[in-house]
Amino acid sequence: MFLGGTLTIFAVLVAVYKVTRRLEETIGTDSEGRTISDRLNRVEHQLWENGGSSLADRVNKIEACSIETSTQVKFIKDLIISGSTDQVVQELPKKRRSSQKPA
Repeated sequence: MFLGGTLTIFAVLVAVYKVTRRLEETIGTDSEGRTISDRLNRVEHQLWENGGSSLADRVNKIEACSIETSTQVKFIKDLIISGSTDQVVQELPKKRRSSQKPA
């Protein structure tokens, strides 16, 4: 009976230690010494435009290239379908300027 009680207490202590250690890893610092706040700031940095290095900036650049490419393809398609090269080149749509959000 004493041995069973001792093993039970030991098992509970090991479980508590594992849970505490996992919480410390999640809430505390990682292997590089960064806190959860530091890591979230890095993620937040990628969500808003900041001059070219964020994910939002890259998505906007891809969107602009996509619009320009589709406009050019439409123009070429219209030329081919009409069979005339005497058409006046239409002005490409102006690039949309995105608003800058504070980081």
